[in-house]
Amino acid sequence: MENNLDFKQELQQDLRDLQQDIANHSTFNNEVWRRSVRRRVLGLYRLNLACSVFLIIFTIVITPFLFYEKLWPWWGILFLDLLIISLTIYSLIVTRGMRRPDVNSKSGLLSLRESIQRSSNTPKRHKAVIYVVNGIVIALMLIYAYNNTPDRMPSKLFGGAAGLLAGLLVARRLKKHYSNLSEEIDELLKEE
Repeated sequence: MENNLDFKQELQQDLRDLQQDIANHSTFNNEVWRRSVRRRVLGLYRLNLACSVFLIIFTIVITPFLFYEKLWPWWGILFLDLLIISLTIYSLIVTRGMRRPDVNSKSGLLSLRESIQRSSNTPKRHKAVIYVVNGIVIALMLIYAYNNTPDRMPSKLFGGAAGLLAGLLVARRLKKHYSNLSEEIDELLKEE
């Protein structure tokens, strides 16, 4: 009888030890996961910041060149510059919540998830305005290019199509990264 009692106590102690090991392991994985999410969020924020800086520098460099070479009309260059600057500023405003991600509290995770969803899901009304304005600018530029330099038209069409395709591929890939990150944050929120 005493052997059964000792054996039962040993089993209970082993069970408590296993539960403690599982709790420690879960906490460790949770902390590693939180650091990973934080690192990925900061990586996406830095990528967005680098792209924004590149676009601003590109606009500053290319504008005088386009004016000097008279490749595009002044109104087209000005409109294109304003469009690029407004999109860059919008992108920086939307991602400002990703600058210092708080992955250790529930409110921080909720704020981070909201910021990521704003970054990846542009409202339909905003997208429609961007598409319409871009379409008008592209159509006007192509008409101007065809009227002034019809011999360069195929290369301009090829360059424009290649740029559009590259932009769409990058946007799709970034949207997938944002979606995966949002799912990971949702999983972390479920554990809280």
